[in-house]
Amino acid sequence: MEKKKLVLFDFDGTITTKDTFPLFFKFTFGTLRYYSGFSLFAPLFLLYKLKLYEGGKLKERILSHYLKNKPQNEMQEMGKNYFDFLMKNNIIKREFLEKIEFYKKEGFCVAVVSASPDLWIKLFCTQYQIDCLCTELQYLSSVFSGKLKTKNCNGEEKRTRVKEHYNTNEFDEIVIYGDSPGDKKMMELATTKVWV
Repeated sequence: MEKKKLVLFDFDGTITTKDTFPLFFKFTFGTLRYYSGFSLFAPLFLLYKLKLYEGGKLKERILSHYLKNKPQNEMQEMGKNYFDFLMKNNIIKREFLEKIEFYKKEGFCVAVVSASPDLWIKLFCTQYQIDCLCTELQYLSSVFSGKLKTKNCNGEEKRTRVKEHYNTNEFDEIVIYGDSPGDKKMMELATTKVWV
């Protein structure tokens, strides 16, 4: 019987050279509005660093501030423009695009598991024909509600989402690439851990 193999990639700081979440707002809204907006959340960032404020709530506050009530088609256009920017400016590491293709040829199931929103993560995964587990945004009547549809896909939630999507006991080999404390719980599922 052929062995089942799975490889999971974190996105920000692993596949990319930098965190794509704050960069999205800087790219989409310009430097001035980016800094003025993010400065409003400085106290919450401090509480988050001290583990006194939940990351998903902070993410919702930021997304709501910039994007609440935007039509879904306008949001999708923002995501597409940003994805094109990431690709053209070498923010996505070529070596990891090559790794993805390598693992696909070797018969691995391949997925990205990311805390970043589906606005650009799903486009990346569709482009490279791999599975996508990420933070999803909520739309009501085709308008962004300012809320997350799913839990923030970070920390314990990464592990949970992988377990929900795959029967990890069926895989003989599970390779996981990550770069931050938010990947530690997911890494517990690995037969091979690769810290970037």
